[in-house]
Amino acid sequence: MADIRVITRPAPHASVATLYCFPHAGGAGGEYARWVAHTLGLRLAAIQPPGRAHDLKQPALTSMPELVGEILAQVEFTPPFALFGHSMGALVAFEVARALQPKPLRLFVSSCPAPPRLTKSRSLHLLDDAELHAEIERNWGPLPAATTSDKELLTAALACYRADLQVLETYEYVPGPRLRSPITAIVGDAEPNGEAWTAGWRDQTDGGFASSVRPGGHFHTRQDTEGLVGLLTDTVRSDLIRAVRSEPSNLARAKRVMNR
Repeated sequence: MADIRVITRPAPHASVATLYCFPHAGGAGGEYARWVAHTLGLRLAAIQPPGRAHDLKQPALTSMPELVGEILAQVEFTPPFALFGHSMGALVAFEVARALQPKPLRLFVSSCPAPPRLTKSRSLHLLDDAELHAEIERNWGPLPAATTSDKELLTAALACYRADLQVLETYEYVPGPRLRSPITAIVGDAEPNGEAWTAGWRDQTDGGFASSVRPGGHFHTRQDTEGLVGLLTDTVRSDLIRAVRSEPSNLARAKRVMNR
């Protein structure tokens, strides 16, 4: 069984909910664990599939059903919680949200087209290492110098990208009931297809929809981190307050949440 690592960081103050974060293709959970410096009232839990960061020697998972199945089997999602996924991670978070009970307070999808509108790219995962490296840097920017200067590390990193791209490129959307959880779709203002990407997510939920345009390109998550995490935190807190207010016996709890 492939190990799914969950990197948790407690909130600097008393937490009211947990935000589970799913990385982009080739990404690791540590990037989101560092967001804790900007949270107020959210516990962070970054989901890290095998084959990356400190687990480079583990075989990576190569299909969406396999990846989602292992996450559901190994990760305990503690209510109340929300899900955030960036790029490929948004699709993973979406499929996890569809399968989970209880449902998240909200699903945040970042820089990713909605599944029915997902355009299949050519099969990058079938390229050799040199070609794959070139395509990664052409599409998403240069890999870190520490990675490219170490042949063994670069080989392992490319294997991780290859597996994640295989997950993405072989993903088949299966229509099903719309989510009851609200969705917020986020894009960078420099992403050429951003408006179309956000609009498509509206059709995936009966629970309310919002969109947000952030400064930056595909990796807008690295530009104004404080602003982005503030948006996530404020939205989850508002969702929690509404959820608690819908149960009259929990009004006292709602007041405590609002006063934190």
